[in-house]
Formats: sequence, C-alpha cells, structure tokens
Amino acid sequence: MLAAALVGFTKTSVGGVGVLSVLLIALVFPGKTSTGVLLPMLIVADIMAVIYYRRDCQWAIILRLLPLTVVGIIGGYVIVDTVSSDVFEKLIGFVILSMLVFNLALEHRKATHSDNSIYTGIVGAVAGAASMIANSAGPIFGLYLLQMGLKKEEFVGTRSWFFLMMNMIKVPFSVHLGLITTDSLKLNLMCVPIILVGALIGIKFLKMINLTAFKWLIRVAVLVAAARLIAF
Repeated sequence: MLAAALVGFTKTSVGGVGVLSVLLIALVFPGKTSTGVLLPMLIVADIMAVIYYRRDCQWAIILRLLPLTVVGIIGGYVIVDTVSSDVFEKLIGFVILSMLVFNLALEHRKATHSDNSIYTGIVGAVAGAASMIANSAGPIFGLYLLQMGLKKEEFVGTRSWFFLMMNMIKVPFSVHLGLITTDSLKLNLMCVPIILVGALIGIKFLKMINLTAFKWLIRVAVLVAAARLIAF
C-alpha cells in the first residue's frame, strides 16, 4: 500500500520516490513477480499525471527518445527472460544502485549533450532497458530533462507522457513473460484509490517542496533498500 501511494506521489511531483516504490515491491514479492505487480500501478499513475499536466508536454523531446527506448525495452525483455528469479532480485538492486550513482555523478553538470543525437540515443536505450528490467528509468530520464532547463510543470508533463507511452509498450512483453497475471491485476485494482491519493498529495507537494533535502532523503532510503536486495 505504501508503494502504491509512492507511485502516485512521484508521478505528479518529483522523481526519486518511484525508485523507492520499486524496491518496496521487490522486497514483498519474490523475483520477477515484482515487476509485473508494479507495472499496471505505474500506468494508472501515469494516466493521472497526464490528465493533470496534459498541456505541459514537450513532444519534441519524447519523439527524439522513443525509437531507441523501444530497442532498450526489447533488450531488457531478453535479459528478464534469460536470468533466474534469484539472480533477478540482485539485478534489480544493481540497476537501482547504478541509476543512483549516475544521478549523483551528473546532477550538477550543465547541459552540454541534450541536443547530441548519440547522447539522446544512449539515454533512450538505457531508459528502456532499465525500465523493462526494474521499472527504474526515472533517474537517467530525469537528469536528461533537467539539462533542458524546463519549468517544473513542463518537466513533470513531459516525463508523464514519456513514461505512459513506454510503460504501455512494455505491457505485451510483461504478459508474455508471465509477469502480469489475473491475480496481479486484482491486486492492482485494489491499489487504484491509494495511487489516486498519492497523486493528489504529489500535486500539492510539488508547490512547496524543498528539493535538495527531499532528494537526499530518498537517496538514503534507496541505498538501504537496494543493498538489502543485493545482500539477501
């Protein structure tokens, strides 16, 4: 329930909390099951965010990223289909930690690559693969958007549309892998009201948040949870 609330919250406010929800779900549900449980929740939250920020999307950014994102999703699908469930939990932890290191390393760099097609392609491919493996493309895509100098509303609106499209593309792959089932969808349906509450809180929170303090709080929580997945 906490993970569901965090999913709604992060989709309508700042990034970072979504990674924590990935880890919470992974701690509750074993192996690959966690990604199938979480994906429909993300789509519901994406739809809520898109409805609220529908006029704030920068479509040119999405169109540049989407083709290589699909390639990354296919690569992630192959990896998920290949590795065992025991290894997969550790893989999620390593992917999350990699995104966290990436976030810390590049956060204070100025925009120098945002218009570079090679850099854009790499971001799209990595985002697609990280999302398919662990629903964790937020850090790399968030940093890419930060380099654009967007307003907060444009940042959230563009991010919301991108992730809605990417997560919808992932659905048939997840169904084929057996990650989304009738039982998991029943659980998702129960979580919809909680996701909505989290989304409404996120909308209000975005206007008053201290971004620096909040980011570091989330980073510490992510570090602890990811280490827990890798260690056990």
